[in-house]
Formats: sequence, structure tokens, C-alpha cells
Amino acid sequence: MTATVVQTGGSPIGAQVGPLLFAKSVCTALPAGSNTDILEVMTLGLKNIGVYFDVATNALDVFTVSARFHPDDSFHSLYTAITSTPAGLIIAASGTLASTAAAGSGWFLLDVRGIYAIKISVSGTVADTTAVNIYASGSR
Repeated sequence: MTATVVQTGGSPIGAQVGPLLFAKSVCTALPAGSNTDILEVMTLGLKNIGVYFDVATNALDVFTVSARFHPDDSFHSLYTAITSTPAGLIIAASGTLASTAAAGSGWFLLDVRGIYAIKISVSGTVADTTAVNIYASGSR
């Protein structure tokens, strides 16, 4: 079975103050044992981005944040283990995101200055049945 990812939003909107990015992705039938990209947003010109997600069915066992620094660059893994103890570019987080349980949720705030785009990848604990909804907003 193939994972289904539907992403909306993703382009900067609004005035010079307040949120400039809104994105949403609804992901179903995520495979176990391999990372699936569930959200990719351009962050150029933003200072911070907030990401919230809820796991509808089954638990997560991987939660990775990757960054691209230039349009011609590839993505580089920034964080594979986000916890409630902020470090580096992570400003705050709700807990250990890679072990979010079914019917659970999580969030993190990330400093994205100097980053062209970020990508979130996850893996579920049960093949082809894990579902995640993920939302992001960013501001200057």
C-alpha cells in the first residue's frame, strides 16, 4: 500500500507582522520501517516555524526534521530525536516526538533563520495503517 499525503498551503501570506506561512498535511497509510515525508515547506524569510501534529492511528517510531539551505541543495537531517529539552535550533517541544502514541499529539518550535526549506519525515509502528495530520505556521 502506498502512503497518501495531501498538503495544502505552504506559501507565505499576510502582512509584515504575524504569521506568514500556513501549511497542513493529512497523511494516511504510512508505512512502517521507512521514513515518509509528510510535510515540506519553504521557510526563506521566516524567523520561526511552529509545527503541531496529531497521530490518528498507531504510534510513531521515527520523527525527523531535515533542512535545505539553498534551492539547489539537497535536504540534510537536522534532528532525529526531538525531546522536551530544547537544543540547537529547537526553541521548545512538547516531548519526545519519535515515540508519540496513537491518538497522541506533539509540537515543536524551530528557529529557521538561514534555512531555505524544512521537511518532516515519520515512520509508523504498524505498516500501512498509521495516519498523521500535521500543521505548520511561520512568522518573521
